[in-house]
Amino acid sequence: MAKKEAGGKSSSQNDFLEPLAPATVSAVDVGTNRPYNDGALTVSWTLAANSPTPTDYVITYTGGGSQTGAVPSPVSGTYSVTLTGLSSNTSYTASVALVNASGTGASTSTSAVTVTTVPQAPAAVSVTSTVADVDSITWTAGNTGGKSITSTYAVSSDTATHPEQIALTTNPQNISEVGNTYQTYTVYHVNANGTSLGTTSNQVMTLPPFFPPFFPPFFPPYFPFFPPFFPPYFPFFPPFFPPYFPFFPPFFPPFFPPFFPPYFPFFPPFFPPFFPPFFPPSFGYSIPWEAWEDLKEDGE
Repeated sequence: MAKKEAGGKSSSQNDFLEPLAPATVSAVDVGTNRPYNDGALTVSWTLAANSPTPTDYVITYTGGGSQTGAVPSPVSGTYSVTLTGLSSNTSYTASVALVNASGTGASTSTSAVTVTTVPQAPAAVSVTSTVADVDSITWTAGNTGGKSITSTYAVSSDTATHPEQIALTTNPQNISEVGNTYQTYTVYHVNANGTSLGTTSNQVMTLPPFFPPFFPPFFPPYFPFFPPFFPPYFPFFPPFFPPYFPFFPPFFPPFFPPFFPPYFPFFPPFFPPFFPPFFPPSFGYSIPWEAWEDLKEDGE
């Protein structure tokens, strides 16, 4: 009986051994449009000469991961499968072994390849407004995904004012807005592989100017004693004046007699009880001049 050799036929026509190790193995980063931390490698191999035909493959890779499956149809003698779910910006090495009914053959490894993806979404996106008609946006940059971030932009919920993407070139960055409007901003990173997921900011009210045309009706949030209670700017005129100074027209008259006495009780009808008897000792009574002359003659 003839001696068997690994990966070859025995003297019996149907007595096969396991496949030989692949002749060549390579791995290529997919990169384009791969979500952050869902990177992919395309692993390819060719069969060794005279290798028994494999039915399945086993790929193991850095970090203890593995993938198995039926051998795909070759393209120009090359077999390829894709590994997914790989970490962004991480180096991987893969080893390929082939399987048939007789067992699993030896493996062949790829060179190390760095997996890249789109960037990680920005973090801590925050918007404030401390200057009239201006919003200020800040953010924390996400991981590059293995490719340099080439741009960052924001999309405003106020599409009427900002229908386009807003390029963010400084951090923080000021954005012109219409005063007394409310909006949020969603920030994105871009690299050679594509665009990250967006992160949305808090809602902000853009500070309005303090003078017309924003005096009414936008002034009240800051000085609530103005419109609608201050029409148009000075509510202390009729008919809004009385709540503040009720002693002027058209409310002035009701506070005089008979209502004035509570403020000045020494006027009629309360004048007499208080003014006299203090008036005569102080000032005397006025009498006609002729009566005064008569009194002088009687005295003489």
